[in-house]
Amino acid sequence: MRVPASRIAIVLFLSAMTAWADPTLYHDNKKAVLYVGGGAPPIDGTVQDWDGLKGSSPQVFVFGGYKGPQDPSAVFVLRSDNRKLFIYAEVIDSIANENELPAPIAWRNDSVEIFIGTDTRSHVNFAPGDNQIRLVPVSRKNIHAIGVSVNDLIVDTEKDVEGAVVYTDKGYRIVAAIPLRLLRIKGFKPGQPIRCEFQINDATTGERENLVHWKSKKDDPYCDASAWGDGVVEAMPGDR
Repeated sequence: MRVPASRIAIVLFLSAMTAWADPTLYHDNKKAVLYVGGGAPPIDGTVQDWDGLKGSSPQVFVFGGYKGPQDPSAVFVLRSDNRKLFIYAEVIDSIANENELPAPIAWRNDSVEIFIGTDTRSHVNFAPGDNQIRLVPVSRKNIHAIGVSVNDLIVDTEKDVEGAVVYTDKGYRIVAAIPLRLLRIKGFKPGQPIRCEFQINDATTGERENLVHWKSKKDDPYCDASAWGDGVVEAMPGDR
């Protein structure tokens, strides 16, 4: 039986809508997107307030290799209300650990890192507005137990930063809200170019075995801002 072309078109359209409603699916991976506007999402580890937003997925194994299908992997989504930077990361990790190391050295166990900067000129040393953010899953029992460092300095997660970690059957989901003042960034506007990098630190027994980046082929984004990739600021879908 032949299926009418109109029905095929409807199915494809609905499939596309379903795909883009899932933040665990990423876009073309060539340019990172940071959304501005739309208010502040709740920091509770749920996905609803991130639905329909494009994310970026690290796929460059600096060292290590696949331990299972797409393991480890992650999708990162960024947004801001021009007061805080909001970060969402959905991590696939067959052995998701609780990481009790202090955030500045927590790269040795399971954790994720986000590098973001507003200076798009070619440069190696960090410029004002360049930042390395590390988010650390700490506890399966306490959703709001999270480790955070900014430029290798521990951030007070009771006063300055909100965070949540939810362990899933595939890994863990981590969400955080970081004041822009801690990042030395005044704000964002649609169309603004930015620079970004994303990193997965993956351990099985407590010492990092896999290091995965979005762009850099070396373990150098923390000391070489020129290794980061390009990004752009877009208005939140409801604000366009």
